[in-house]
Amino acid sequence: SSDLKILWRKYMYIVLEGIDGVGKTTQTEKLKEWLEKRGFSVKTIVEPTDSDIGKIIREELLKPEATSDTNQQMLALLFAADRLTLKDEINQVKNNQQKILISDRSFYSSITYQNSTTIEPEWIYKINKHTPRPDLTIILDIDEDEALKRCDKIDTFENKEFLEKTRENYLKLVKTEKNIVKIDATPTEDVVQDEIRNQIIKYLKL
Repeated sequence: SSDLKILWRKYMYIVLEGIDGVGKTTQTEKLKEWLEKRGFSVKTIVEPTDSDIGKIIREELLKPEATSDTNQQMLALLFAADRLTLKDEINQVKNNQQKILISDRSFYSSITYQNSTTIEPEWIYKINKHTPRPDLTIILDIDEDEALKRCDKIDTFENKEFLEKTRENYLKLVKTEKNIVKIDATPTEDVVQDEIRNQIIKYLKL
């Protein structure tokens, strides 16, 4: 597509965000395949990572007390540290004009998920100060009830009350942050993917 030729003149760090159950992993893979078919070099990453820190996070997320104030504070710090394990990899992409990086989550997940009353967003931004910022963040939005139908309900975070609050935080980001767009993730996977592609092309034309 001629619309995508502009991609060759700029690297891109794309992030897919949203509450559990919106389909980020599936859409990340579809997007990667679409770009690679058009000749682009694409790398995908996911949070938490497979690093030692990431493994600790995955264990903590399964604990019933994961949403408590103290554990939320701890998870915020662990996630910030885990993201720094990706810093060099992200910066390598930034120095490569022909590479695209797609991430399943970013520090915006901490802004929305670590939503304890004892945690202020300013603190999250501060501890993620050295984390590279995305060029484009796409928030996949879906009703909490529908999201729960799609979840495996393993993580402690996968309950309606928590996801409702988290979704509200995501919608706030659309209004307060730059280069963030919201896409309705309710339709079929292919319909959602088409909209994601349209947003990427639209962004690159700006």
